[in-house]
Amino acid sequence: MKLKEIREMYPEGTQIVLTEMAGESQMPYGLKGTVKFVDDAGQIHMSWENGSSLALNIYEDTFEKVAAPEKISVILVEPGRYPKLIEIEDTLEAMQETVGGYIEEYMPFDDEVAIVCNEEGKMNGAELNRAIYSDDKEILDIIAGKFFIAYAPIESESFLSMPKDLMKKYEDKFRYPERFYQTDKGIEAKAYKPISKDMER
Repeated sequence: MKLKEIREMYPEGTQIVLTEMAGESQMPYGLKGTVKFVDDAGQIHMSWENGSSLALNIYEDTFEKVAAPEKISVILVEPGRYPKLIEIEDTLEAMQETVGGYIEEYMPFDDEVAIVCNEEGKMNGAELNRAIYSDDKEILDIIAGKFFIAYAPIESESFLSMPKDLMKKYEDKFRYPERFYQTDKGIEAKAYKPISKDMER
């Protein structure tokens, strides 16, 4: 295999799972690593999860590329900000990182969309974000901390990208941040516009 082909096949950031590295007993089967670069001799320099930086030789070592996870388009809703469209990897780790903890799926709407939030947001004292309302504008729940909205059709086992029509609908639904007040009648929410430009996006 030519050097150019090796570099095209194993660009920086490619995820690798090791089967066997010749003569290196400390590099076990199943070890994962990330490609840093391919040198002029065709050696694949790595950053391994065990801290090693041993390079791979495609003729002597056996290993597999890990397929990159799919990405999905979702609406991110943060306290004090307008919603925004983002892409996240379709992995549990990426979803947990987005909401800052263990995820909880919440489907209060007629549409097949899910609010994915931090299940411990309220317990951890996260900032109150947006309220969920009944048809007659009663507050049903208040979500604390960051959350995102994803398409969640019943027949699908995973979250999917938001369709354009639903994306606009739910961007509008959660457009304005809310402040929450304790009153004699219970908790009330008031929508407001973020003050500065950096708060908008």
